[in-house]
Amino acid sequence: MKKIVTSIFILASSIGFANDTPTISVTGTGTVSGKPDTFSLIATVETSDKESESAINQNTTIINNTVKLLKKAGLKDSNLKTENYTLNYRTDYNTNNNSNSDMKYFVRNQITITSSDLKNAGDILTALNKGGVNNIGEVNFYIADRKELENKAYKLAYEDAKSKASLIANLENLNVTPKNIDLNFNSPRTLPFMLNGSFKGDSAPIPVTVPSNIEVTASLNVTFYMEK
Repeated sequence: MKKIVTSIFILASSIGFANDTPTISVTGTGTVSGKPDTFSLIATVETSDKESESAINQNTTIINNTVKLLKKAGLKDSNLKTENYTLNYRTDYNTNNNSNSDMKYFVRNQITITSSDLKNAGDILTALNKGGVNNIGEVNFYIADRKELENKAYKLAYEDAKSKASLIANLENLNVTPKNIDLNFNSPRTLPFMLNGSFKGDSAPIPVTVPSNIEVTASLNVTFYMEK
């Protein structure tokens, strides 16, 4: 009886070793490009005064005036959102003397703009500048619906990964089949356009260069079986 048990154990161990299929892990990337169809930016208005009511009124006046100019430039209510309103009482660090006498009320408000009228970006920036906005942040041009481009990028990424794995496997006359796939996607950053403070220029639209194409890149980490 002991001899039979020993024989079964040896047979099972041999089968397990034989089924230990080798694998290879590779990373594939795929990049496609498309034309941007939307832009967005955040404009900030900050006012300060020793009296809270005065600081609030100044901020409200600038916001209301800016919104009117933006609508005159072609934007609608659906393109605009005022948010992140704050009121703080703190030291005014823009003065040389940081004493209690320099304590002020600071009111901060933001206007978030989203529009599909790319050609109007310069007029929008000009309206913000004329309205008295303190800081005009980065203008982001992007593709609102990237699903189709993402799918194409993933397809190219898989083909790239399989090509790399096949190249290695073919050296041993082996074929590859996928075992595990991990998806990664790189959301594209867009136009690095910054305008801090007031733009010193005439009434003409502030020049903005709209990118002709935006790249969408996807990557895959794929593990393949290598089999005959």
